[in-house]
Amino acid sequence: MNRTALTAVAVVLLVLVAGCGSDRGGPGTPVPTATPTVTPSATPTPADTTAPERRYPNGWSETGIEDPDAALAAHYRATLSGPSATVTYRSRIGDATNLRAANTTLSMRVDTGSNRLYAALDGSRTSREVFFADGTLTRWDPDNETVVGSSSTEFGLVAQSVDRRVLQSHLLLYTLERNGTVERAGSTALVYDVTGVPNDTISRSYGTATDASGRIVVGQSGRVFEIETTVTYTDGTVTYYYGHTAVGETTVETPGWMARA
Repeated sequence: MNRTALTAVAVVLLVLVAGCGSDRGGPGTPVPTATPTVTPSATPTPADTTAPERRYPNGWSETGIEDPDAALAAHYRATLSGPSATVTYRSRIGDATNLRAANTTLSMRVDTGSNRLYAALDGSRTSREVFFADGTLTRWDPDNETVVGSSSTEFGLVAQSVDRRVLQSHLLLYTLERNGTVERAGSTALVYDVTGVPNDTISRSYGTATDASGRIVVGQSGRVFEIETTVTYTDGTVTYYYGHTAVGETTVETPGWMARA
């Protein structure tokens, strides 16, 4: 199946209505002796034994992600609807021939009640921190201990931009198979086992992906609660983790460096 194609499924409900008619004699027709009429008893309608249709988040199905764009949109709708959450992303190299490759850690706290956000990125080439409150996004360079910029923007745009590329890449990276449910944030979430990778999946840092294992947990609303995987590439092996935790319990404090802004 083309993973980027939107598959439309038409469900047609056919209702059959049974009717009955009667013949009546015309004018001048002798009237026969009345014969008692027995009204046939109604035939019981068989109970509907059709199994209820399983409900999947937008963009998802029994076999995984049908529409990555719809799945991504559903995730952010659920995230921005609240409650608050702590978002964590980690990539850890098991082995790699590319000496420029490095571990990456992203930590983000999102408070949808107060529309405040804090995020810190420690990557292979740069480290950055950002803080959003009262309509302003401020960026901090921890290496040079200086504010590198601020701008007016919207909470929803910031909340979607920090981890969007990371999440989008993982929604495209795996072949999946549904395997049960778990409880997350007080509700039932779907579990998908990672069974491999699509053909021609290439990383600029690690080469062609050849295999993958792990699992993805997604709520009925579309919020991706957890991605925990190991991917084998031609030039290395990497473990990944993406998760939403402390749902409804996350607060965002003003970082100390804002005093210099």
